[in-house]
Amino acid sequence: MTLSIPMPLLVSIDDAGWWMGQDGSAVNQPFRTGMPRAHCLEDYTALVALGRSLDMKIPAGFVLCEWDQTQLLREVPSATWMAEQWKSPFTDLETKEKAAQIIQSGSDHLELAVHGVGHEFWDQGRMSRSEFHDTKGKIRSRDLVKKHLEYFFRLMDSFGLAQAPRIFIPPALHHGFGNGAKGFQAIARSFGIQYIPLVFSRADCSIALQFIGLGWEEGVLLMERGRSQTKWNQVAAPPKFTFNSPILALHWANILHPNPDKNMDVIHAWSDFLKKGVKENQVVLSRDISACLTQYLNATQSRIHVKGNKIVVFLDWIDKLPAKALADTLFFSLDLPKGLALRLSGTEIKRPRNQNEAGFIKTGMPKAGKIVFEYSQSF
Repeated sequence: MTLSIPMPLLVSIDDAGWWMGQDGSAVNQPFRTGMPRAHCLEDYTALVALGRSLDMKIPAGFVLCEWDQTQLLREVPSATWMAEQWKSPFTDLETKEKAAQIIQSGSDHLELAVHGVGHEFWDQGRMSRSEFHDTKGKIRSRDLVKKHLEYFFRLMDSFGLAQAPRIFIPPALHHGFGNGAKGFQAIARSFGIQYIPLVFSRADCSIALQFIGLGWEEGVLLMERGRSQTKWNQVAAPPKFTFNSPILALHWANILHPNPDKNMDVIHAWSDFLKKGVKENQVVLSRDISACLTQYLNATQSRIHVKGNKIVVFLDWIDKLPAKALADTLFFSLDLPKGLALRLSGTEIKRPRNQNEAGFIKTGMPKAGKIVFEYSQSF
């Protein structure tokens, strides 16, 4: 009998929530999504459809300034390019309410993540990257960071977009780690944020990570997501991924078509590509971000010890993580020769929820930090 531990895969989407698509960076406006058209209801339907096709709760980083219907953001001039004269360029209330319904009804397959109010930062009317940290990963004014997050949540609540978002995706991937109570994670935790997927090489890390590709601070988990392998503004991007990272980082434009009536063609292409790729690469599709990081730690930190007809998997890492950070399932790949019976101790086998999971041994979390796989011709 041989045992291995598969890597997970979670799909994430940046830059959802914009209504205007065009890149405005040349005229002091946000980069937005780079779409050659405005966004529409079909684009929100596409987000949910991708998650449903993969049986996955996809984190989608939302930018919410253009959802503002009441000029609320005039009170936060650093959040938009119009400062105190702010007025959203898109004010169709009925369309926004319908989009909110799509997001709400699709919550089993779409998880709204905090990305930003306006994605960038405006100081005396001039844009700089990015909203919460500068290009060197230094945090903006703590008071302004708190204010931006507060107004993000106010905009979100005005349309009932989500209940207690737990994920933050750094805009432009500029971020900081290691500043403790004075850093971003302490503020994020006060808003209920638990997870931050990022690229550590783009962040200012003043302390070492606790594990390869994963660290935590002030009770918030930060996980390496890898660099995007598809350009952020490539519309209807042909599916491409090397299956070498636990997170496939895409941007909204990548999964949409210039003609919104053809969005589902793009969604089906990505879905088919991923389903084939995970099977060929022995990767397990993660249900959500907590399942992804739990399986990532299982694959990178668990220790396998073989002795006679037993294989013991030690999971010492479980007790090191912040409370409530982990999911309740693990996956293993097992080659059990015909004629042998298998017995587990320390946990129980769980029923797979889809075809991808059926290709692996799915277990609960161990009760005492280890799982024993024992085989015999009979028990």
